[in-house]
Amino acid sequence: MRLSKGQRKWFLGALVCVALAALAAILADTLLARLRPTLDLSAYCGEPTVSERGRTTLMETSGTLSVACVLPSESPAAAPIGLLLRKFAQVSREVAGATIELEYVDPREDAGAAARIMAQGANGPGLLFRQAGRRVFVPERDLLTAQGSVYDPVEAETAVTAALMRLSAEGVTVGWLTEGAAEGQPAYADTDPMDGFSGFRRALEREGIRIVPVSLQEAREIPESVSALLIMGPRHDLSTAERACLAEWLDRGGRLLCALPPAGDLGLSPLLEDWGIRVEATPRVPSRNGADGTGLADRLTDNHPITRELTEGGAQVAFVAPRALRMATTDHGTPTATQSTDATTTLRTGSVDHGSVTVTPLVSIDTLPTETLPERVATVMMAAESGSGMGADLAFHRGRVVVVGESGFATNRFTLGHASANRDLAVNAVRWLVELPGSGASSGAGVLRVGQDSRAWRLDFAIAVLFVPMTLCLLLWLATRRHG
Repeated sequence: MRLSKGQRKWFLGALVCVALAALAAILADTLLARLRPTLDLSAYCGEPTVSERGRTTLMETSGTLSVACVLPSESPAAAPIGLLLRKFAQVSREVAGATIELEYVDPREDAGAAARIMAQGANGPGLLFRQAGRRVFVPERDLLTAQGSVYDPVEAETAVTAALMRLSAEGVTVGWLTEGAAEGQPAYADTDPMDGFSGFRRALEREGIRIVPVSLQEAREIPESVSALLIMGPRHDLSTAERACLAEWLDRGGRLLCALPPAGDLGLSPLLEDWGIRVEATPRVPSRNGADGTGLADRLTDNHPITRELTEGGAQVAFVAPRALRMATTDHGTPTATQSTDATTTLRTGSVDHGSVTVTPLVSIDTLPTETLPERVATVMMAAESGSGMGADLAFHRGRVVVVGESGFATNRFTLGHASANRDLAVNAVRWLVELPGSGASSGAGVLRVGQDSRAWRLDFAIAVLFVPMTLCLLLWLATRRHG
């Protein structure tokens, strides 16, 4: 059967349209695979949910606890927080956890009940948790977005879960290094939306962790009440005396989280190498970028408490220009271990004489190779623990160190939202250092991620470029033949 001239033009035009559609699909899919953008929709998700961390907390909670919700009816959190609390009560019955008694009070309609709850420990609108004489208050602002105007289901679920955990756990104090090595750095109270650390502090306080300033320059020692020390992007090197004080404290079982600045050894390099970690001088340029230009990493090890739950949830971590970390040769002459994201290597250390130090690569990121740095994958976060050669039943307080190749990973740029797992990663690192049980992971809820691994990308490519155009061509051929 021969097609008429008009039919041939119509058929060729349809084929051109299909080809253009296929080309657009190729370009769009390639762009998404390259950028892997994320869109945070958490503030618009209306269905209350209880995370796995929340379910685990309810399973480990027993007895009877009461929750008083003191919110005015016009509050954006009033209605959805009521649904969330009822969801927690329902899940608690399902997992045979604590018996949750709920009470809802509108302070404008029942001033007497509101005054009674205020006298019991509430400091304004919010939630008051009570059990066996212990009280935890969650203010209304912790249930809203960072701007404080929209109810945030992820923030609310995280705050409720953290309050339940704090009812059964004593508070922990961590120190934030100031002056000396960290003079002029953004304070943990800085609310700058890009470079401040107020979001990180807020997340730690929700876990029942108290932050206090620590100055090695003035005190020359770390207070006994401090369980761990945070060094976040110092701008000046530690002096010899400060480094010696810190090394002695770590030898006695101290805990350290060190987030490095873009350049300089800070005077920390000798100390970190004693713990089996060496820092490269040149920052790496990520090869996989998000829509805002930050590098994305989803190479997280699944054999460490800091990253295990994030790996199971398929979380992504964002960096700007991190410095790479390597296994170091220690004073005892141990050969440098092969760097890997899925293996734990045991090293002998020269500064800790209580056995060996276990160094675990936690996060790696794809980078652009250069003449001086040809590797395409760089490890940007490592954890080290002393005493790995000793039995678990021995009364030995293990020293722990976590090093991150970039201090910006925990700034408000990443911790005020949910489009990355940076906040969970930072909180998990501190929880592991101070030996809090479980994990602080909560990211993923209400987050739409447009990104694929290589296998998913090939499948999408085959569907968009082969299956769909071929199906359209077949339908066009059948329609043209039938019309003819």
